[in-house]
Amino acid sequence: MRILSLLGGIALIAWIAHGLHTNPRWTWAPGEGELPRDVVAKYMDLAYKQGNTDKAAELFFSPKIKDTVAATDVLPAKGAFEPKLVRVVAEGLNVVVQYRAALDGADTEFVEIFQIQNGRIASRERVARTDAGQPGRVVATTLRD
Repeated sequence: MRILSLLGGIALIAWIAHGLHTNPRWTWAPGEGELPRDVVAKYMDLAYKQGNTDKAAELFFSPKIKDTVAATDVLPAKGAFEPKLVRVVAEGLNVVVQYRAALDGADTEFVEIFQIQNGRIASRERVARTDAGQPGRVVATTLRD
């Protein structure tokens, strides 16, 4: 009887360990367990400062995201750049980042609105405004289903 109880316990532990290891809902996103503002900061560092937009999109974008930002529009400076942060506002799973960067030779102010789900970026909207006082225009928008 003890051997049967021991075998049953070992089988139960093995079943739980297997389920935890192979559970398809188990996510390994780089932002898992991070605050939404940290997810956005890591994305911006990899995509904008290091210029590695493909890897950043693969790591930080949700598989359900529909990215309508053209590859040429992701980096306003057409290469890696250091965004001059003006303000970061994080409320719940929403993060708004206001920064400045050079676009077509003019200093342009960008506002990006991110929504985070499960440690990944589920949606992003970008609005840009030049210092000349032009009304805000949507440069690129990313929407999810």
